[in-house]
Amino acid sequence: MNRRTDPSRAVVIEAGGEPVSLGQVRDDEAEQEALIRSGLGQADVVLTSGGVSVGSRDLIKPILRRIGTVHFGRVQFKPGKPTTFATVDGRLVFGLPGFPVSSLVSFEVFVRPALRKMQGYRQIRRPIVQVAVEHSIQPSEDRLEFQRAVVRWRDGRLTGRSTGAQRSSRLLSMAGANALLRIPPGTAEIPTGGLVDALLVGEVLDAGLT
Repeated sequence: MNRRTDPSRAVVIEAGGEPVSLGQVRDDEAEQEALIRSGLGQADVVLTSGGVSVGSRDLIKPILRRIGTVHFGRVQFKPGKPTTFATVDGRLVFGLPGFPVSSLVSFEVFVRPALRKMQGYRQIRRPIVQVAVEHSIQPSEDRLEFQRAVVRWRDGRLTGRSTGAQRSSRLLSMAGANALLRIPPGTAEIPTGGLVDALLVGEVLDAGLT
């Protein structure tokens, strides 16, 4: 359910799930609640996209508070601050942000592990490796940041470089990315060659092959 764009069916399938589209819905509380309830009747997990911020037309949180239990309504990282998680009658509901990049990053961090756990997979989370950054990075002062990046083998070690501007509205930042660099909050710049953790979401190639 989405006002802008559905979370990608491909990432749900890759996680082992079977996506069922609920379609789009207007900024109408009764219609949104009806669609959420419809999803709860069809699936084990309901994902919404958009409508979880603090505007007058952001209705997902109030609906979930009324019909279920909201366990958290924002997270201390970016992109994806308004990500919401609730349970309704034993079913999981994830309210993802409307911007595609924020939605996809939040899916990787929260939804994919939950889907894998529910299906009984032994490998719940993506691999995390340490990489040397190929350029300096200025952290966010107050929030953990997941930067879309390309990780590769270069001169015998794993290195990472961002895919460019990291605005949550810039879907192009996901193109070609095979990792999310975990940039801890702080004021000190991470210099070229500095080490950070990277969540691998794709295959790592040798620099000579890219």
